[in-house]
Amino acid sequence: MEVKRTVPVKLDVPDERCDDLHQTIQQFNTAATYTVEHGRDDDGNLILNKSTIHDEVYHDLRDVTDLPANLVVRAYSKAVEAMKSTVAEWKKGNSRPLPSFDKPSAVYDKRTLTIKDECATLSTVNGRVEADFVLGEYQRSYLEDDDYEKRMGTLHYHEDKDTFYLHVVIKKKVEERDGDRVLGVDLNLKNVAVTSTGRFFDGGELLWGQNHYFRARRSLQDKGTRSARQALRRLSGRENRFVLNRLHNISRGIVKEALRHDCSYIAVEDLTHIRERMDAYDDRLKRQMHNWAFRELQEQIKYKAAEYGIRVKEVNPAFSSQTCSKCGHQSSTNRDSDGWFACNECGYEVDGDYNAAKNVGLRLLALPSGKRPDGLGNGQLALKSGTLNVSETSSVHSNLEFERESTDKPTTSVVGS
Repeated sequence: MEVKRTVPVKLDVPDERCDDLHQTIQQFNTAATYTVEHGRDDDGNLILNKSTIHDEVYHDLRDVTDLPANLVVRAYSKAVEAMKSTVAEWKKGNSRPLPSFDKPSAVYDKRTLTIKDECATLSTVNGRVEADFVLGEYQRSYLEDDDYEKRMGTLHYHEDKDTFYLHVVIKKKVEERDGDRVLGVDLNLKNVAVTSTGRFFDGGELLWGQNHYFRARRSLQDKGTRSARQALRRLSGRENRFVLNRLHNISRGIVKEALRHDCSYIAVEDLTHIRERMDAYDDRLKRQMHNWAFRELQEQIKYKAAEYGIRVKEVNPAFSSQTCSKCGHQSSTNRDSDGWFACNECGYEVDGDYNAAKNVGLRLLALPSGKRPDGLGNGQLALKSGTLNVSETSSVHSNLEFERESTDKPTTSVVGS
C-alpha cells in the first residue's frame, strides 16, 4: 500500500529573492492559461495528450515566458490535467467553464526542486532560490521520517500573510494489515459517524457551529458594505478551520476504533449519488448536508487509515437504514422519524444509525468473491463485543452466525474526544 502525504511548510525567503518567486508564479500561470487557449486540434477540440500538447505549445511557451524548460513542462501538464477534468464533466452533461489559473501557485518536480535537511532550492525565472524551512512539530514528524520519499511540491503565496509556502509531497510504502475483520461506518447528520462497534461521534457541536456561521454570513451579506465583505472572507476561513478540525478529530477516532478492534478494513458508504438522495430532506437539512463535508470526512478516514495499512472500501448504502442487521428484513416502517430502529419481522430494536453501521459492514463482507477485496475471505464484522461472521455464499443477511454480541447499547463520543 502506498501512502502519500502533502506537508505544508512555511518558507523563509531572502527579501531580495521574493520577486523572483513572484515572477515565476505569475509566468507559470501565464503558461498554463496559454496552454488552455491554444491547446486545440484542427477540429477545435481540446488536446488531452501530453505528448501532443508538448509539440503544440512547448516552444511557444519558451518564447513567451522566462521559465526554465522543466517548469514549462509542469505548467502545460497542470493545464492538461485541468482540461481532462473539465471534459469529463462535459461528458456527464455538467456545465463547467474552461480551466483558469489565477491562484498564486506553481508546481515543482525533482528537476526543479531540491530539498536538503531544512531548506529547499527552487528553479525560477532568474536562477535558483534557496529558502529555509520554518518547521513545527507536525512538519518535522514527516520530513524527518526517512521512510518517506520527498517527490515534488507546489509553491504557494499567501497574500494575506505575505508568506510563501511549499506544499511538499512525500510518499512511502506501508504493509497492508493481515486479517479480515471489518469495521462498518455509517455517516449521518445527527450522529456524524457511527461504527459497528457502537462508537457514536455526535454531530451536535458541528451542526451548531455551522448554523452559527450561516447566521453570521447571512447578517454580513445583508449589510453589503466593504467592511462586511472583508469580514465575510475572514469568517469563511474560520468556518473552514472549525469544520476541518472537527472532521480530523472524528476521522482520527474512527481509525483508532479500527485499530482497537484489530480491523484490517473499514467499510464506508459510496456517496456518489448522495446529492440526489438529499431530496427527501427539508431545505435546512439540505444546507447542512452541503456544508457538512461528508466527502472530506471519508477522504480523511482513508488518509489516516493508510498510515496503518488499513484499507477503506466503499459499498452501496441503499436501504441500509431500513434493513434489519439481525434478520435482513427490509421495510420503510422499520425506522421511525426519531431514528429508532424496530424490525417488523423479528422485533430487533436498536439505534437506527448503529443498525445502519452494521449493515454497511455486512455489505462489504457479503460481496461475491469476484468483487470482494483480495484477502478478505470469510471476514468478520467487528462489534462491541466479539464479531459477526457471514457465509461466503450467503446474501447480505441470510445465514448470519452471531458469535458473541452481548448488547446494542451504544457508546457515545462527542466530537473531538
